[in-house]
Amino acid sequence: MTGFVMRPLRRRALLGLAAAAIVAPVLPTAAAIDPAEAYVRKVADQVMSLANSGQKGNGLKARFAALLNSHINLRAIANFALGTYQSKLPASRKGEFYELVNNYAASLFVYYVDDFRGSALEVMSNAKQGKFTVIQSAIKLKGGGREQVRWRLTKSGGGYRISDVNLKGVWLTISMKDRFTKVLNKSKGDFEPLFAELREAETW
Repeated sequence: MTGFVMRPLRRRALLGLAAAAIVAPVLPTAAAIDPAEAYVRKVADQVMSLANSGQKGNGLKARFAALLNSHINLRAIANFALGTYQSKLPASRKGEFYELVNNYAASLFVYYVDDFRGSALEVMSNAKQGKFTVIQSAIKLKGGGREQVRWRLTKSGGGYRISDVNLKGVWLTISMKDRFTKVLNKSKGDFEPLFAELREAETW
């Protein structure tokens, strides 16, 4: 994996970062579960339930979009990904931008939903890093092998919210920022090409 790429034939990069890490159920342990790990288990169970529901198309996409909105701070990730261009995003188009980013992520879940049915996630460690709780885990792949994944959680109310995920040493926020910056640099700050790439998710 080399990073976040918004193209139909290479979108596993974002899926691995945004979806694979939370799509698998966590293997049970005998010890009492830490609240952060319990939250990871809850999200994993919900995503697995959708993956195994048999639903397809826009209906499934809508359910994934709602799930992402509930557990992942996509707006903060989208803002960070714009980097220096964040202040240049027209206020009148912010709502559209956030909706496109959410739809793009949900589309990735739907496109690759078959790849994650029956997977499992083993939580290996849980550590505090400043305001974040970082959980180190490994996906147990149905075809064999393990994929190392880190979750970065932040406190939200009385619980947690996912602020970032890392797969193959690449953080989602950094990968998305790299891609957005390349598109916006090439267009000299014109947001239309970026919006167009995000809209491609509607055709998958």
